[in-house]
Amino acid sequence: MKSAVPKVLHEVCGKPLLSYVLGAASSLKPAKTIVVLNPKRAQVRQVLNKKIALAWQKEALGTADAVSCAVKGIPVDCRDVMVLYGDTPMIQSRTVESLYREHRETEAACTVLTAFLNDPRGYGRILRNDSGRFLAIVEEKDATRTQKAIREVNTGLYCFKREELLEGLSHVRPDNRSGEYYLTDVLSWLFRSGRKVETLVAEDSREVLGVNSRRELLEASRVIRFRGLEAFMEAGVFIEDPDSTFIAGDARIGKDTKIGPFTYIENNVVIGRGCSIGPFCHLRPGTVLADHVCIGNFAEVKNSSFQEGSVMHHLGYVGDTAVGRNVNIGAGVVVANFDGKTKNKTVIRDQAFVGSDAVLIAPVTIGKKSVVGAGSVVTRNHDVADRCVVAGVPARPVKISKHR
Repeated sequence: MKSAVPKVLHEVCGKPLLSYVLGAASSLKPAKTIVVLNPKRAQVRQVLNKKIALAWQKEALGTADAVSCAVKGIPVDCRDVMVLYGDTPMIQSRTVESLYREHRETEAACTVLTAFLNDPRGYGRILRNDSGRFLAIVEEKDATRTQKAIREVNTGLYCFKREELLEGLSHVRPDNRSGEYYLTDVLSWLFRSGRKVETLVAEDSREVLGVNSRRELLEASRVIRFRGLEAFMEAGVFIEDPDSTFIAGDARIGKDTKIGPFTYIENNVVIGRGCSIGPFCHLRPGTVLADHVCIGNFAEVKNSSFQEGSVMHHLGYVGDTAVGRNVNIGAGVVVANFDGKTKNKTVIRDQAFVGSDAVLIAPVTIGKKSVVGAGSVVTRNHDVADRCVVAGVPARPVKISKHR
């Protein structure tokens, strides 16, 4: 990756690569999840919850060595062990579940997920006998020219019977060009020992592709992004131009909401039903929009809530703000939430009207049914009372509205 950041911490749609793999694995409700780390990459721990156990591989001696480092952590009453790679973010829960289901139904010692790739370079090849039964996996470095022409590859996803895995690991030797301990040698030993090894072909070969470069990271981002957009559309969200729309994986959006082109919605954003977002809109973490809210052109919202019916049609910034019901925020409005040391809170109460190019300097409260005149600057701690009209720089009361 040519980066100081560990590969599995590089992000796709706002989440680290490893998070996608852990999410897929969690669908099995495993008794225990163990992540094998190199001590030099200890920062990976920051994306792991406390329930996930760690195992340390001090030297990169191969995949079998990595699994061996985790063996002590496998519960003794565990029947099956699934092995996944942390750099395959496109893997989906349904595929992991299918692999486990196939493993249990066939009562195999090991079941391996395979895939057919048009370009299999870099992957171990699946060797079969004349009847199509699994024989072995040969790593590309050790493959002959004929074997390299095979398109069926090992994805690196396995499900083992625990006892068979432990026994197989004891027979692995670094007898290869790399001098590494290959987990694939466990499968070969199982087969030679008369144990049952089964395979399952992945329905979508893209799911099993690893990420080893910036280009591959970009491709994974495209696949996962469109997968998420399709899920939103199936749930009733109208996305006008998916090619220019970016929505993070854990955002929540209600049905009948319209998302305009060139809209960027980050993690930890909640949008209600019947909203209108964009085009050219940026919703940052902590944004919560109730039903029928409009956030329009060139508007940015961060860590703020908008109650039902409020609008911010164009060109503005709202940060760390609680906006009430049926509030109108005019073009060019800025909530100045940061004083150089602290992010301060702003409150805009129900039915308030904030005129174009106004600046609200936090902390400040704009009262219910009040009006802030265009171009005004409401200074910090100078709250605007309910039903009050203020204008000027700094903003001062003009009159009490009798009609609002």
